[in-house]
Amino acid sequence: MDTINKYYKKSPITTITIGICVIVYLITLMFYGIEMNAYEALNFGAYNPMYVSYNHEYYRLLTANFIHFGILHLVVNCYSLLGLGTFLETILSKKKYIIVLIVSGLATTGLPYLLFLFNGFEANTVSGGISGVIFGLIGALGALALLYKDIFLRIFKQLLPNILVMLVISFTIPSISWSGHVFGMIGGFVSTYIILYININKSKRDHLVH
Repeated sequence: MDTINKYYKKSPITTITIGICVIVYLITLMFYGIEMNAYEALNFGAYNPMYVSYNHEYYRLLTANFIHFGILHLVVNCYSLLGLGTFLETILSKKKYIIVLIVSGLATTGLPYLLFLFNGFEANTVSGGISGVIFGLIGALGALALLYKDIFLRIFKQLLPNILVMLVISFTIPSISWSGHVFGMIGGFVSTYIILYININKSKRDHLVH
């Protein structure tokens, strides 16, 4: 409990996000056991474009991010989110960090959904997990490295080999949603870049005024 309190004081948004994932998993554990199949996950809000389109279940675009299919899936994602999220939450303000998390989560499912409306992309896919948001945070770090090269570029370069490995795994393992990872990363990068770019220009204007 002391460890949880320590992380909560340092990074409350990340801790709460992980807590939601854990609570959702414990609920699914009571119903379906340690691991769920695709049909069971759909009952708890996993993403499928046809359910969203034909049943108008748009909540799945958000809830899918908190659904995990098994204990390993949960632990790996929460561990990754804890490390990267704690770091970025201390860099960005709480408001900016929340925006990046939400945009990353919606991009993870929303961009594939738009492609489905256009050409039937991944019509039979059932997906869930916070990994798209984690990739969104990687994208956020990329935006920081681009705008503040002297501070964050070295950190991003150190992580780059791991990022490339994660992307290769995403594309080569059928059970992993490569689209969720890639689009989550795009969402995180774009949202962070826009937020920081606006702040930079505002700071320049304020400097000119004063």
